[in-house]
Amino acid sequence: MRTLLVVLLIAMAGCSVSERPTAIVKKAEAAGAGDLSTASALAMQSWLESHRDVAADVDRMCTSVRAKAPAPWADSTEGRLCTAARNVVMSTFKPVESDHNTYESGWR
Repeated sequence: MRTLLVVLLIAMAGCSVSERPTAIVKKAEAAGAGDLSTASALAMQSWLESHRDVAADVDRMCTSVRAKAPAPWADSTEGRLCTAARNVVMSTFKPVESDHNTYESGWR
């Protein structure tokens, strides 16, 4: 009986709940990011820095989701991806068209 209990506990410890990929996550994965389910926000941000157009698209998609998201959402795959995309978009500078000496933040 004790052996059965130990085996069950070990089996349960190895189980993990996997998230269903959302449209936002699927978009990044289809663009070449690979499997994001185990990637950290920093790893996602690193990849998005090399793919700023994808970061901009993802950030636009995240806007409506972010506004209604509960607190634990930030720890989900989608939440980490949206955080990484926002960080990349905020650090992308675009010259102001009126005078080419100043910059504004954001990818447009």
